[in-house]
Amino acid sequence: MIKAILFDYGGVYGGEGFSALLKRLAKISGKPYEFIFSLAFRKICIEDGFVAGKVPEEYFWKEILRGLNLSEDKVDINELREYMYEHFKPRDYMEKLVDSLRSSHVVGLLSDQTAWLDELDRRYNIYSHFDYLFISFKIGLTKHDPEIFDYACEKMQIAPPEVYFVDDNPENIQLALKKGLKGHVYRDFDALIKEMKELGILKNRNSRKKIPLEKAIKPYIKELEDALELRHPSPTIYLDAIQYRLRLLKKFINRVQERYEFEIYEDF
Repeated sequence: MIKAILFDYGGVYGGEGFSALLKRLAKISGKPYEFIFSLAFRKICIEDGFVAGKVPEEYFWKEILRGLNLSEDKVDINELREYMYEHFKPRDYMEKLVDSLRSSHVVGLLSDQTAWLDELDRRYNIYSHFDYLFISFKIGLTKHDPEIFDYACEKMQIAPPEVYFVDDNPENIQLALKKGLKGHVYRDFDALIKEMKELGILKNRNSRKKIPLEKAIKPYIKELEDALELRHPSPTIYLDAIQYRLRLLKKFINRVQERYEFEIYEDF
């Protein structure tokens, strides 16, 4: 039986703010996205330890500007930071899901993030929705350190097989599975809800509350926009995400054409 659910932040609970920042830097510098991803994520965040809290934010920007041959007088770091925050907002439908789960499960946030997440919390009150926070820059462990899953289970005092981890990176899920946790590679909200119901994490309800059409389709439209707006370092993951959202949108359009008036319900 699942007793605890752990959520990743970027790309799951919140938007892909970091990817949005890298895409913006690619446009400014003229460098390929893949090059910037390797510099910013693999080197600065992981190898140099930015997400583990080993180097300050100033180091990140210094290395980024140096690696992209950009001068500070030509780049507005504050503007770039705000652009990232705008795309890093928590997703309201994920917030609602987490809040609903807390009545029956322990819920935690396990994510590779920097002190930027503290600023997002000041703006959007993110942390209060979780029972536990396992944030890399706070605990000095990242998802590249498999021990982070041992650490989380020990702190929650819940056995690994009773923990369900949601992340959009298949490699992170594989590491969690090796540690005995159950996992879900997040692609879209519907698939997550479906699996949670199959595992008994969420219960199917016979009577469901009607909600406005605009509210019902908002999660799908937002995820479609995210998929079309942002690039992913893995072409397969990126294409899968777009194809699913296009199928979802086509299905929705067909339903509208068949019936001008129809009912939409909450799923949980």
